[in-house]
Amino acid sequence: MAISCLRLPLSPWLIETRKHPPLKLLPSRILCTAQSSVDDKEQQLLPFSSPKWEPFRKKKVVMRVGYVGTDYRGLQLQRDEHELSTVENELENAIFKAGGIRDSNYGDLHKIAWARSSRTDKGVHSLATMISLKMEIPEDAWKEDPYGIALAKCVNSYLPDNIKVFSILPSQRSFDPRRECNLRKYSYLLPAEIIGIKSHFSEAETNYHISDFNSILNCFVGEHPFHNYTQRSKYRRRIPPRQTARNGRMPRRAKSHDESSTSDEIEESDLEDDSRIDEATAANNEETSNGFGELLVDSFDTHGNSLKDQSSNVVRARWLYEPDEKDRITASHFRKIFRCSCGRPENSMGFDYVEISIWGESFMLHQIRKMVGTAVAVKRKLIPRDILTLSLAKFSRIVLPLAPSEVLILRGNTFILRKIPGSITRPEMLTMVESEEILKAVDQFYTSIMLPKISKFLDPAKYPWKEWVENLDANTSIPDAQLNEVRNAWKQWKEKFQIYRTTSALAVGQ
Repeated sequence: MAISCLRLPLSPWLIETRKHPPLKLLPSRILCTAQSSVDDKEQQLLPFSSPKWEPFRKKKVVMRVGYVGTDYRGLQLQRDEHELSTVENELENAIFKAGGIRDSNYGDLHKIAWARSSRTDKGVHSLATMISLKMEIPEDAWKEDPYGIALAKCVNSYLPDNIKVFSILPSQRSFDPRRECNLRKYSYLLPAEIIGIKSHFSEAETNYHISDFNSILNCFVGEHPFHNYTQRSKYRRRIPPRQTARNGRMPRRAKSHDESSTSDEIEESDLEDDSRIDEATAANNEETSNGFGELLVDSFDTHGNSLKDQSSNVVRARWLYEPDEKDRITASHFRKIFRCSCGRPENSMGFDYVEISIWGESFMLHQIRKMVGTAVAVKRKLIPRDILTLSLAKFSRIVLPLAPSEVLILRGNTFILRKIPGSITRPEMLTMVESEEILKAVDQFYTSIMLPKISKFLDPAKYPWKEWVENLDANTSIPDAQLNEVRNAWKQWKEKFQIYRTTSALAVGQ
């Protein structure tokens, strides 16, 4: 068990836990925190006295949280029994032990208005998850602590070293972390060898591959329908059932909180926890017939591995010639990407990798991983480059590869008040995002905890890359006949669209 000490004035709200001998404080007053592993956290007692505060009142706060998602099955708390915990399970327990949640509210996040800026997939990491809640806070909680670091350290003393709260600040009642988040910044660490960059390459050869890969990634920038990069049915608004003959109205059914919140977050949030989803089954069930009795199915499971024993009549690319109410594309499938680019090779623990930066307003389930998987497949010449344009056409239905989740990181985000004109950000969120003190703690967590743990997934000759690349090379190709059909249909649609646009412009001019 590692103990780290920070010289800070001892806040009046820190009290010593009973049943432990009091800690002798030096004149400079040293506040000690301790960290323990996930397995023995419940059994081991913190040395001396565990930091805990005396609740004074309940106040809405916002926390910036970072975590290594490798050992967790996603961010969102799940009450079912499972060998793997979730990040929110650990956070709830730590805040309760630190004094931030009353006994009567423990175990029910709805009672404390728990909300998050986004949810992350199983195995995905974060440096910038924002969580708001109504917390029991001590008196003078932020006195001489404008960055909320002292409160965070108390909570961290009950957390494993792969989860860290960087700051806890007071927030306004109306703050909604998910709806006010207008930009999410993700990084994907890709082994350089996967896109053809060898360690012995000259600078000119390396520059060529980086430039070529960037030209592929840049195709995603802009506002497009990313329906081929997710499970379309999850973002399709349900058609209301028929009205009853008795009174012409639908019988009202109370929606559970879980049902309503999940629906909202799937519509507008970014990466969702897919630990309970068998995508292979979902894909087979959700795609509609193309009119010839053949189904469009995904060839990769949720971990990016190929689905074996595929039928020879599987359709991997087709064009939707007629509207299909069961396979509609709505505004929810459109997403805006501000940046999609790749940096120069870096090295961690002897492995060369490139960092792909993907910034957008919001992302759908698997969207980033499918964007990366498709870009890699194009770079390796497994699918033609025009697949990028075709896959972003509203009427195309194309199966695309899914990259592994182990190296995906939520790096940062920004917030604005959407109901007020102009780009106005709440002061506490500016502090969370821009404060040097907080950013220093974030960088330290990334370099000392997160990157070393992720580096074990940067070896292209081991899991998850070895099997993923083998499956990618063997199963990603799309039959020429199917591709040509989509190309021809896209060209015809494009010509008709141009004629329609020209005719409309002339009509407006007259």
